[in-house]
Amino acid sequence: MSLIIEFFVAPDDAAAVGVSRNGPGAASFESATYGNFDVWSTLDEWECILTSRGIDDPVTGGGANFIAGGDGSPVVLAARPELTRALAAADDDLLGRTAERWVELREEEGEFIDGELAQEIVREVAALAAGATQTGKSLYCWIC
Repeated sequence: MSLIIEFFVAPDDAAAVGVSRNGPGAASFESATYGNFDVWSTLDEWECILTSRGIDDPVTGGGANFIAGGDGSPVVLAARPELTRALAAADDDLLGRTAERWVELREEEGEFIDGELAQEIVREVAALAAGATQTGKSLYCWIC
């Protein structure tokens, strides 16, 4: 698990790499900050739920793209375009069901996420994804 997870919108990978040390807030990117959940699994789980892909089905091209960081320093991931589009296109009902299923999947792995917080996170990240798709930008995640 990560202590700080900040989803953000950036114009491209090069701009996203620029936040690896200090986070997206320092670069004034639109962002949403949370913490203490397995973001690597979360990104894959959200995509599975939103696209009706099975949890155990292989992901074409792999999961989230590693952009920068590691070896003890913060990490930047790029959300897969399929996830960004699915989040952006989801209506409120689908986002609510996604949050509920995400809580169940995390509990199966021994991780507890409050249901109300899960709803907030999914909806806020979906709003970032919608902004990203409308402006031709991408959705990223900074993990510290």
